[in-house]
Amino acid sequence: MGKVAAVYNMIPESPEAPLEDIIKSIPGTIPEGVAINNVVVKPFAFGLKIIEITCIMDDTSGIIEKLEEALRSVPQIQSVENTTVTLI
Repeated sequence: MGKVAAVYNMIPESPEAPLEDIIKSIPGTIPEGVAINNVVVKPFAFGLKIIEITCIMDDTSGIIEKLEEALRSVPQIQSVENTTVTLI
């Protein structure tokens, strides 16, 4: 079984959202079997910053959907956008 890397942009609800608190809450929400590889804060627009998160997981059925659902459940996140999914 191979491994998958998935990259997501997480957009906070407002420019005033506490990014450090949001980032600290992410590991408690992701499903079992998913590891966070990298988290980067990047400028987006109008003072808003996004959180770019890279996760590594086994290539199993349904894991991407579970991960996306978990990331959308993080408090103070407006939307989650997948930018890349690739086998590694």
